Amino acid sequence: MKPTLRNTLYGALVLFCLLAAGFIFLNGKSKTPFYELKERTGALAAAPEWAATKARVTKLMADLNAKPGDAKLTLQLSKEFMQEGRATGDFSYYNKAALDLIDGVLAKDAKNFEAICLKAMVYLSQHRFAEGKEIALAGLQLNPYNAFIYGLLVDANVELGNYAEAVQMCDKMVGVRPDIRSYSRVSYLREIHGDTPGAIEAIKLAVAAGYPGYEDTEWARMVLAHLYEDTGAPELAELQYKTALQERPDYPFALAGLARIARFKKDYPTAIRHLERAKDIMSDASFFEELAEVYRLNQESDKADECTRVTLNALLADHLTASKDKNMGHFSDMELATLYLKTNELDKALEHARIEQQRRPENIDACETLAWVLYRQGKATEALPLIRTALRTQSQKPERLVRAGLIQVAAGQPAEGQALIQQGLRLKPYLDEALAAEAYSKIKG
Repeated sequence: MKPTLRNTLYGALVLFCLLAAGFIFLNGKSKTPFYELKERTGALAAAPEWAATKARVTKLMADLNAKPGDAKLTLQLSKEFMQEGRATGDFSYYNKAALDLIDGVLAKDAKNFEAICLKAMVYLSQHRFAEGKEIALAGLQLNPYNAFIYGLLVDANVELGNYAEAVQMCDKMVGVRPDIRSYSRVSYLREIHGDTPGAIEAIKLAVAAGYPGYEDTEWARMVLAHLYEDTGAPELAELQYKTALQERPDYPFALAGLARIARFKKDYPTAIRHLERAKDIMSDASFFEELAEVYRLNQESDKADECTRVTLNALLADHLTASKDKNMGHFSDMELATLYLKTNELDKALEHARIEQQRRPENIDACETLAWVLYRQGKATEALPLIRTALRTQSQKPERLVRAGLIQVAAGQPAEGQALIQQGLRLKPYLDEALAAEAYSKIKG
């Protein structure tokens, strides 16, 4: 899912020249834009798969030079690019590279099943959910016995809020191939529908089905840890984060997890240290966002403001890129709405939250985000139907329950709202400090 690195002295020289030029000739008449594999630095360069990735990509590029236009080799390279984007967080660059290669294959063979699957996958990564689903459905018509295509349809339907259809696709996926990918999706759907014990059970199967230290395995472990966080078991979450760092040293999402555990304990300096390390390894917006919050809690407002500014600029740039060229960047309305809430720029938050909810009106996260913005603007009555939509799957996400309760209290439904607030606080008493303070203030007695 991302590009990899891997004939004679002459062949090596040719490859070097091609990389320097930024293009690789796939036939005698035309050239296909080529994006070289970026060299990793720091902790990412020490990741266990990096040497093998480079070797694979180098070989693929040499093979493509010898067999220009070969569809199988081209799609293998596109998958390497996609996986590298996942491992490094550089999705904009690697998704564009992958799409160029995939579209080249589809231009010659519009019914190439693998290319269709990969294009749908890239579109989902770019938050082009409806388009991704449409492409995946075309793939399903070609091959209804493939687990991967069902997985894509699970993801697309979840993002669009079509949860019943997502469950149907997941059942078919598990029936075709029970593995780390299918178990992970079972876990997520159970979580969405409020079956947290079932979600934990399924994600444990996913972790067990993967290879320790591989990115997809440790990502599944992160899901398990998050579920422990949301069920009042931070000590079990901490164990999973530490295990991930043993299996995959400096895994940034595990470092961010340990930062949250430290924040729960009000050990803000340790939380800051872990998050600074995580963002230095991978420039993921979530790390900057969490770091800004902890800086503020640690009375370092200047650093908090700077982190917020960097995050906003990065999200806006990526969003603008996607608006100009759909093959690059990704639509960031949800993230922008959340961040503008934190900077108290409520009009901007509302603008992006509305766009996101209009893009996928049945998605519970999009509805919750818009409802929360409206609540912050003093429009609890307008927020009420949206938060009810967000609760329709019986999700037990603590933050969602507390926000829903606060909205209901403000909308004149104190008994129902206080019950939801108490339920959320029981599940996760160490909520975000400001949210928890507001929640406790609304509980009688």
